[in-house]
Amino acid sequence: MQEELTAGITLNVIPTKQFKTTRINISFLTELSEHSELVMRTLLADLLETSSQKYPTQKDVALELSEMYGASFGTTVDRRGQVHSLNFILNCVNDNYLLEKIDLLAKSLAFLQEMIMRPLVDKQGFDQATFTRQKQNLKAYIEAVKDNKQTYAALKLQENYFETELQKVPLYGTVADLEELDATKLYHYYQKVIATDQVQIVISGDVDPVLVQAQLKKLALPARPKKQLSLTYQQAKRAVVTEVSERQELNQSKLDLAYRLPVSYRSKDHYAALIFNALFGGTPQSRLFANVREKASLAYYANSSFDPFRQLLIVQTGIKATDRRKAQALIAEQLVALKNGEFSAEQLEQVKLHLLNAYESRLDNQQTEMTRTKLDLLAQRSISASEWKKSLLQVTKEDICRVAALVELQTVFFLDGGQS
Repeated sequence: MQEELTAGITLNVIPTKQFKTTRINISFLTELSEHSELVMRTLLADLLETSSQKYPTQKDVALELSEMYGASFGTTVDRRGQVHSLNFILNCVNDNYLLEKIDLLAKSLAFLQEMIMRPLVDKQGFDQATFTRQKQNLKAYIEAVKDNKQTYAALKLQENYFETELQKVPLYGTVADLEELDATKLYHYYQKVIATDQVQIVISGDVDPVLVQAQLKKLALPARPKKQLSLTYQQAKRAVVTEVSERQELNQSKLDLAYRLPVSYRSKDHYAALIFNALFGGTPQSRLFANVREKASLAYYANSSFDPFRQLLIVQTGIKATDRRKAQALIAEQLVALKNGEFSAEQLEQVKLHLLNAYESRLDNQQTEMTRTKLDLLAQRSISASEWKKSLLQVTKEDICRVAALVELQTVFFLDGGQS
């Protein structure tokens, strides 16, 4: 059931008896205008997860969740295309499984109202001690990312591929933007988020949709201007491939490649692109795994991933520094082979079966269905599980070759470990 509670706020209830839990997702969504907002929203997520006026410490929050029969609560941030989402997620036992009569759903919504709408603030802004602690924690996290060289290489590839700062900057933001923040500035931004972000509320469980709608009034979220958010980020083709190298003393070099693949989420070629990626480097049956990693032994790992929201295909490999040119040439050969249809009907069916099995296994995950509902709203198109499977199975060899022909290398980032 989908309902507009008020302007800019939608509710989706997914009644199901499949799970013994009730799961609530409240997402604040917007298209960002400044890259500094990325770190602001990340820090907001940390602050609003760990404290409120009624529960000023993490211990207080944990004790209240314990009183709610071990409910779990957390915040996350994510970015799909141009849309950024700040999410509040609570999971609790369904009322029907409690020995005593208690409206745990109502208690859960009251808890969320406290954590979202009543942050721990003083006259100047967020409580200074709490703000300082969470700011220090976030700075340590951002700086620690540099130690994971696979992630570091992927982020450097992203930085050099994208044209806009909002896409260049990592999801969690930068230390430079974090240093500019104070408790007052962040509190003013919080007030803007609460007043203007589009809000999606998704509730899954054995619940009464009418009762849920009535209880949600307790959240007291104000109406806001209704906006249609643009999910897809599109970047123009670059005429010349950008190649960037960086030297560090490492045991393993990283060779990452970014390709433009102009296929958007839920478009007619979306399913062909999924299968193409699986054949290229997205599964153990892929050409990158079989030919680059196993047969030629040119990579410790070699895989690909496709982001339809940013129309981006990424290849990540771990190699010896001396194998850079050979590895890059062999990766290019695998793409050409797919463009030429050099895969058998049996390989195509195996990959389809792999994708179907992975899809079906996710259907048993409560959060997966809720995320899909959220994306349906953003994409303005919903699709059932049976329609998804049918669309995938209908993809032909010609469809895959056509999608492969759209793939164009744009950026190469090489993290030279210096080893022989």
